Amino acid sequence: NWWSRGGGPVETPTGDPCGPDSEVFYEFDEVEHNDSFGKNCHPNCDCGRFLEIGNSVFMQYVKTADGFDDLPNKNVDFGGGLERIAAASLDSPDVFRISLMRPIIDGLEEISGKKYEEHTEAMRVIVDHLRAAVFLAVDGVVPSNKEQGYVSRRLMRRAIKFAFDLDIKQDVVERTVPLVIDAYKADFPEVEKSGEEVLNILKKEEGVFRQTLTKGDKLINKKLKVQDAESKSEASNVELTGEDLFELYDTHGFPVELSEEEVRKRGANLSKNWHEEFEAKLEEQRQRSRTAAKGQFKGGLGGEGDIHKKYHTATHLMYRALREVLGDHVVQKGSNITDERLRFDFTHPEKMTDEEKKQVEEIVNERIDMNLEVSWEELPTDEALERGAYGAFGDTYGDTVKVYSMKDKDGTAYSFEICGGPHVDKTGELAEDGKKFAITKEESSSAGVRRIKAVLK
Repeated sequence: NWWSRGGGPVETPTGDPCGPDSEVFYEFDEVEHNDSFGKNCHPNCDCGRFLEIGNSVFMQYVKTADGFDDLPNKNVDFGGGLERIAAASLDSPDVFRISLMRPIIDGLEEISGKKYEEHTEAMRVIVDHLRAAVFLAVDGVVPSNKEQGYVSRRLMRRAIKFAFDLDIKQDVVERTVPLVIDAYKADFPEVEKSGEEVLNILKKEEGVFRQTLTKGDKLINKKLKVQDAESKSEASNVELTGEDLFELYDTHGFPVELSEEEVRKRGANLSKNWHEEFEAKLEEQRQRSRTAAKGQFKGGLGGEGDIHKKYHTATHLMYRALREVLGDHVVQKGSNITDERLRFDFTHPEKMTDEEKKQVEEIVNERIDMNLEVSWEELPTDEALERGAYGAFGDTYGDTVKVYSMKDKDGTAYSFEICGGPHVDKTGELAEDGKKFAITKEESSSAGVRRIKAVLK
């Protein structure tokens, strides 16, 4: 066959690598060919009789305006689907029947009192989305309205929406997430280790979304000028646009497919081009996000000027101080630095007291006054972690890492942290012009995560 992002040779985008590929299919004898997919069945047919379980792409060419040129560096790109191979080993065309999926579906059947065969789509969505949300949370990505957290939030909310279709009106997370954890804990110990924290985070998101569903229902009624979902006659002459649905989606977190369903349930109408209108507003939002993302630097930095170096160094000192004051459960979840302040997200179950914030400020200012020497070394990752280096929760590191230390005169390291950002040479530089480190705000960022904003003033 032929592989490219666009499909066959003709559809291959100009500038893309591509090439012939060798594909491996498994044939399920019990599946009968469906003529709606063509008169004759073949390995690449979509009727379900054949399942591609692996391929080797011989990445040989680059598409040009005139045809295809040889790639300067050819390679073989192999891809194999573990779940598909497992399905083939069971001789089952349904990947959701494998041992990593079926126990969760069995649990859903028991909870809902409904059969998988009769509610296949809903159960597949719930299993697939909640499993993804669990692993994202284990790696430090929790539901939010920004960046990766937004992906987690959309997964969670779609799963909860489909749970409603199964008449599971409450406690979806509490009853299903343990099934996901149990299915994967043997091969991924970190899933079980973080299980309680993940469960609490996702339970809170479910609670927030249930409030969103209630609020969204009221907002739709208000837009349609009706009392409830049963007031069909009053809504029949009302038309909502894609912009209306985008407002519900973007401002209030109400899923567009749910908005569409609820509008039609009330007998109201959607504008002829509502989908295009919605997509246009969504693309505007994406453009704003891309523009904002261009200004970001790895590790939450916005540049490498003196003020950024100072704030980044202060972040290291504060991270260590937070662990001293609050405990070793404190782990970085994110950071962002501008010319005006530093922002730092960290795991902690409750609001910091005024006394705790004061202690952190005092510790940081003491280390600034001690004029600690800032240095770095490159270490094998395993060695750095064994020596107690800490970094951002969920980060994945290569074979070697850059570790920054802030040492006093006898060589004792106060801070020992994996990092790739810019720093000052000595902590005393943070006190230039008589400046002091001060926490300006401490608030909730998401479930189980606090956010600090601080300045040098």
